Amino acid sequence: MQQQHGKETGSGEDAVSRSDLNQTREKILEYWTEERMAEAKPRELRLPRPGPPPGEQD
Repeated sequence: MQQQHGKETGSGEDAVSRSDLNQTREKILEYWTEERMAEAKPRELRLPRPGPPPGEQD
């Protein structure tokens, strides 16, 4: 399984910033069976709130 390196967010969950693949394409496809795909839940994507436009910052 691939290892994900994340950074800690305020919610206590890791935010994935990058992922190193150390498996072959075949191993990845072998891992993701139909059963695993059906049970998989995507992570919630939360974007930062937009800040002030450039030039209006202190």
